[in-house]
Amino acid sequence: MRASRGESDASHQPGDRPDEDGRPRLGLHVCCGGCATVALERLLPRFHVLPYWYNPNLSPPEEHSARLAAAQRACEHFGLTLHEGPADSDRWLAAVAGLEDEPEGGARCLVCFRVRLEEAARWARGRGCRLLTTTLTVGPQKVVEVIHRIGREVAQGAGLAWLDETFRKADGFRRSVELAEELGLYRQDYCGCAFSLAERRRRRQ
Repeated sequence: MRASRGESDASHQPGDRPDEDGRPRLGLHVCCGGCATVALERLLPRFHVLPYWYNPNLSPPEEHSARLAAAQRACEHFGLTLHEGPADSDRWLAAVAGLEDEPEGGARCLVCFRVRLEEAARWARGRGCRLLTTTLTVGPQKVVEVIHRIGREVAQGAGLAWLDETFRKADGFRRSVELAEELGLYRQDYCGCAFSLAERRRRRQ
């Protein structure tokens, strides 16, 4: 586990102030219920975790609702409340305009990661967090080095430290599947946006 610093003052580094129970306060961007399970299981012994839902990329609306409900249930299992951000679908569409035909994992996804993590960083900073991370590193399809790079940049811009922990390591993805099955959580079969869904359908055909 390594925290990337977002401030240079050694006497007041982000991430070094514990909460009431002695654990540093960490903002966790949650992408879905399944991924939240293993992340929370690993983080809670070490951090005071504030889970935040901000995924304006999700489409159609019923998919957004299904993933949100699963994420809420996962957080409730660990005794936490999932804080829900704005839908912001128009903002997300404006951010990825011109990148609609990019393949999954391409330039559109990089913009998507940044939009979501920037909002999560803004929210976490406002809640007194000194650390930020995301559940996006659970899935085996994601390029975690890219997520960590964007996360460090976003965290630094918000005056936070980025926790560059890759949750899929040490059988993290398998563990997330086990926990999702135990809790009866919805598990998606595509990344989330309308463009990735269209690409998935083309591949299946």
